[in-house]
Amino acid sequence: MPVKSLKSKLKKLKPKKPRSKEPLWKGPEVDGITQSMLSRFIICRERFRLRVVEGLAPPDTFNYRIEYGQMWHLCGESPTDWKLLLRDYARNLCKKYPLQQEQISHWYQVCKVQFPVYVDYWKKHESKQQRRSLFQEEVFDVWYKLPSGRVVRLRGKWDELLILGAKRNAGIYLQENKSKGNINEVQIRRQMQFDLQTMFYFTALLKMHQPNDPPSVFGAPIRGVIYNCIRRPLSGGKGSIRRHKATSKNPEETVEAFYNRLEGIIREDPDSYFFRWKVEITQEDVDRFAQEFLNPILESLCDWYEIVVKKSCVAFMTSAVHYRTPFGIYNILAEGGSTDVDEYLATRNEVGLVRGSKLFRELE
Repeated sequence: MPVKSLKSKLKKLKPKKPRSKEPLWKGPEVDGITQSMLSRFIICRERFRLRVVEGLAPPDTFNYRIEYGQMWHLCGESPTDWKLLLRDYARNLCKKYPLQQEQISHWYQVCKVQFPVYVDYWKKHESKQQRRSLFQEEVFDVWYKLPSGRVVRLRGKWDELLILGAKRNAGIYLQENKSKGNINEVQIRRQMQFDLQTMFYFTALLKMHQPNDPPSVFGAPIRGVIYNCIRRPLSGGKGSIRRHKATSKNPEETVEAFYNRLEGIIREDPDSYFFRWKVEITQEDVDRFAQEFLNPILESLCDWYEIVVKKSCVAFMTSAVHYRTPFGIYNILAEGGSTDVDEYLATRNEVGLVRGSKLFRELE
């Protein structure tokens, strides 16, 4: 066997460097926590541990729901250069996911025809409203003190901060931009004051101030959230078209003609694709979110980190603070749904509810 080929084989047989025993994440009090990480912790603590401690995750693949939203954010950041930025972003995605280039190209074309319709639509509908952007795509990293005295870092990125109105009527609003396949206005409005991402970001915005400062920035009070929602085309329902196939009389519809037809459909009925809701958020809403969710879950997260990670508890799988979520669980909240119980939690109104007298009816 030639010496060179032998050396190359020996190199391949060399043992890999041992994996670092240090956890990837140094906890909520050092590295901080994002709302997406907190969501993972709620869903399954063992899967969360594998991700944030050992760094194990499935291979990265193109997710059109996430990437379409990213494309939209990119266009919104620079309305003048959006075409160039969008094209470069799509090209980079094609390099990153070479086996999914056709799908990437498709959603690039969809965004390319929908975004200018969106710009024209809101120019027309908000021409008389005083609206000024204070910043876009701003990363935040704020300290948050828990009832126990612990201080954790809340981290994330705000989509946009706006000032609406003028003088005494001026107010600060945090705008959240979302792209969804299906949109339920009633449900979104009802859930806004206890939505994880919305309230996490809103709480962080309030924490930008010193403890004795009034809840205001730039001379105006922080009043709430603008929920800017874009219905993602071709996701089912109205306007979900397909390319015309070739017939005996007509050739197959070209790609260009297909996307031009899609743009025409969106322009004919923009009210079905673009939504904005202004939701006022009070201090009472913020306090309720903190008391009923944010404080307890962050305290629990800190306890979990102390036992499972910091103390390197070998028997963490038998610890009372750790578990692996099994399959077969139905969670209507995770599915984006709601029941009359949610109305009771918000208003304490028992209308629509039945007070039961016994449990385990399925065992009778």
